[in-house]
Amino acid sequence: MRLRRPLLSVLPAALLVSAARLTGQEPTPTPAAPPAPAAAAAEEPVPWRPPEGAIIINFPSVDTPPPQTLQLHFTHRFSDPVQSSDIHNLFSFDSGAEVGIGLSYTPVKNLELGFLRERTLEDYEVSAKYAIPTGAFPVKVAVRAGGDFRTERAYPDVSSFFIQATVGAFLFDRIRLSVIPTFSTNAAGQRFVLPIRDNVFNVLFAASASITRTVNIQAEMVPRHAQSPGTGWIVAVEKTLLRHRFSFTAGNMKATTVDQYIAPDFQGLPVSNIYLGFNIIRQWKL
Repeated sequence: MRLRRPLLSVLPAALLVSAARLTGQEPTPTPAAPPAPAAAAAEEPVPWRPPEGAIIINFPSVDTPPPQTLQLHFTHRFSDPVQSSDIHNLFSFDSGAEVGIGLSYTPVKNLELGFLRERTLEDYEVSAKYAIPTGAFPVKVAVRAGGDFRTERAYPDVSSFFIQATVGAFLFDRIRLSVIPTFSTNAAGQRFVLPIRDNVFNVLFAASASITRTVNIQAEMVPRHAQSPGTGWIVAVEKTLLRHRFSFTAGNMKATTVDQYIAPDFQGLPVSNIYLGFNIIRQWKL
């Protein structure tokens, strides 16, 4: 009688099992198939960028650019306040401006050497900033020192020395709060002729927050000093790209150098005036 094909295919295996039982040996087990590879671990989220660069708006931050980075910095503050502007000067956008031109270089990690020329009082500022390494600690510290030199002949004091310490704390990975104690041997303000204000100390404040990975909002405040008529403030909306930062600013302060913003006099104009402006920052890796 002819065996069916399925029976023939099973018969060799059955004979092997029977032979193994007769000899007292267990059949060799068929090796198990290797386990399926585990699912790839979920990718770690990309950390958020700090909501500010080496400069917040005017104040120094706790950060420095990467080593061997050259940074070019432009500040532009329109001269006419928004309150007294109209269509004839395009609501202050067509007015004159207080312009600052800055340049800095980071020769080694955490050390930034900077220069800034401000049009008001023909003010030249040189500085060195060092960011103190703190590892993963959420509070960071930087120290900055330098001098301001003025070539405007109407101003009686032509130079001053300053020192600043910036302490910045991160909250929720998107918000940074900064305190900047600042001392200057002379507060120039912005007017061309001022009473002499020697050895001025003030504690400045700043806050920054990341709205998206490329859009930040920032604010700075200079508390009212005994020799200044009011509190200074400025806010900004910043857009970041690779090695570029652009921010649109608004506030009652136009000063960008330490000797002018430590105790602002607002050029003798009302403290309630609001001035528009912008910052442009460009970096090159050398």
